[in-house]
Amino acid sequence: MPITIYLVRHGEAAGSWDNALDPGLSERGADQASKMADRLCQEIPVTNLYCSPLHRTRATAEPLAKLWHKEAIIKPELSEVPSEGVDFGDRRSWLTRVMAGTWPEQSSRLNSWRTAILDFTVAQTQDAVFVTHFVVINAIIGAIEKSNNVIVFRPDHCSVTKIHVSADGMSLIEKGQEAVTVVK
Repeated sequence: MPITIYLVRHGEAAGSWDNALDPGLSERGADQASKMADRLCQEIPVTNLYCSPLHRTRATAEPLAKLWHKEAIIKPELSEVPSEGVDFGDRRSWLTRVMAGTWPEQSSRLNSWRTAILDFTVAQTQDAVFVTHFVVINAIIGAIEKSNNVIVFRPDHCSVTKIHVSADGMSLIEKGQEAVTVVK
């Protein structure tokens, strides 16, 4: 029997990609997270809740964790695209190039990061919510759609994308709301 994974993109961050390494949520992002939590509580029963170690994902998961009376489990496999070694001033242009490319064009480090995400996802044995990042969600959906493109759709802040995971692999149930995302 397939399980359902709910892929939630974090709320709007308080800082941009090229001026903050680990920003929390903006006021708008906190509101988005609260509304997402209310929506998911009405839609699904309490289940596993995982998030990346970054502040914006933990803050996005917090309202749902409070409603469910449980803590989100921090999973490095759900972390933002790794950019260590990229000069802080070059982060925006680097990420823009990565997002415009394909997986075969990326470094072995980025492809290993993607493999860890996919391995973690297919290893799930119970329904779960993953509070994570734009490129992480794209890595999962791209694999389902058998696309080599790094970006296959643009999940909005706090959008919920639903997938099934079974012994046969992963399949898409429904993409979350899309938005135009600009790397700030």
